[in-house]
Amino acid sequence: MNGTVRREDAVSRNLHRLLDLCLVWTAVVLAYVVKEMGQIGIPTDPFGLKEILLTLGPMGLIWLTATSILETYSYKRPLTNTITNLTGALALTFALFLAFAYFSRVFVYPRWFLVFFIAFGTALLSVSRIVKEELRHALQRRGRLLRRAVVVGTSRSAIRLIQTLRSHPTYGLSPIGVVSDEALPVELQDIERLGVIDDLEEILTSHRIDDLIVALPGHQHERVVEVAHRCQTKSVRLRVVPDLIEVIAVRATLSEIGDIPLIGLRDPVISGYHAIVKRTFDLIIASLVLAVSWPVMVGIALVIRLTSKGPALFKQERVGENGRSFQMYKFRSMIVGAEEEIARAVKLDELAEPLLPKEQDDPRVTPVGRVLRRWSLDELPQFLNVVKGHMSIVGPRPEERWIVDRYNLWHRKRLSVKPGITGPMQVDGRADLNLDDRVRLELMYIQNYSVFADVKYIARTFPAVWRGKGAY
Repeated sequence: MNGTVRREDAVSRNLHRLLDLCLVWTAVVLAYVVKEMGQIGIPTDPFGLKEILLTLGPMGLIWLTATSILETYSYKRPLTNTITNLTGALALTFALFLAFAYFSRVFVYPRWFLVFFIAFGTALLSVSRIVKEELRHALQRRGRLLRRAVVVGTSRSAIRLIQTLRSHPTYGLSPIGVVSDEALPVELQDIERLGVIDDLEEILTSHRIDDLIVALPGHQHERVVEVAHRCQTKSVRLRVVPDLIEVIAVRATLSEIGDIPLIGLRDPVISGYHAIVKRTFDLIIASLVLAVSWPVMVGIALVIRLTSKGPALFKQERVGENGRSFQMYKFRSMIVGAEEEIARAVKLDELAEPLLPKEQDDPRVTPVGRVLRRWSLDELPQFLNVVKGHMSIVGPRPEERWIVDRYNLWHRKRLSVKPGITGPMQVDGRADLNLDDRVRLELMYIQNYSVFADVKYIARTFPAVWRGKGAY
């Protein structure tokens, strides 16, 4: 990344600092005004000019210090992580300011004032980020605020990257072409080939490129260095996509020994504090859902029994955390014996694909089952699996044993956590994703787990069910 890009990033970070500082100061003023006008708590001395300056000044310096400690503006984060970081910075500011107020004795800040400051500060900072993010996404979906990007290479990673950027403009990049020494594959026939790597400097200048993303095969790593040298004097942000698919399945940490950079790789897993929080969250949500939905579940069971032969509840072996098998519950949506037909087909075709796609008009699905599948009501009994500890509310899709037996080594990394009722596959693709794309989504979820991510996936499940994409 060259000097021009660094200056643009620095300006953006400084504008964010200034805006957040103003919001923190606004929270201080609002806290005082609301407390005094609402006559809440013990009346306090009025804020004079001296008190205002001795409050806002130190508060501002402490806020800038706290955000520097927490690296709030050092790099871009997902929205939920940004809000979490800002809340942490506000809490640290609050603690340090209390210490300052105690030792300086400039002003006696009542407890209600401090409570309102935290409440208003959290609300203002969070809403500002949400509004900014929504405005940015709205403009990007209309083709605005997009950076012009060029991809170097035609590897599988390059193809997947271009397809992702085209379908998700909210990433902020518009792929306008490919630079490659080879002919474009069929998947990239609808994008312009701008030239070869030797012409890169001219291409970057003539097409006004903002971002250059290198996605060359691993055996061409020398060319990656060459591309970096060719971009040295250009106003372009340079990034490299690793071509090793296994890298997607691990967490990477960067360290140094002397002047030698080392990349540490660790399997994705949700453990320790995060595991406790996730299990608590699961039990609370599952218990609430079962308490509210049991009349609906009884009604569904009666309708299934009255309209087709066989039990209302369907049990099937699925593979859970660390490869352990468990019995997953669902409402029966197929005729009795449908699963045996699949088993016979798989046994006859040992070279079958690792994941058989669902049929949109599967004749084995009953009329009631079709409705249940369309609205995902057949999955309500899975909340019992959550209570029993076999599943989670959010996680990878629970898979059948015959599919897991055909996994590649990196696919098995998704088994490091409990499967979920909803999750990346169910929300972002449902039945339309192939195995590789599904596993990539699920591993990204595991790597970046937070309780906010679970809340986000739960919220996104409702519109996904409403659209019904892939639900058959």
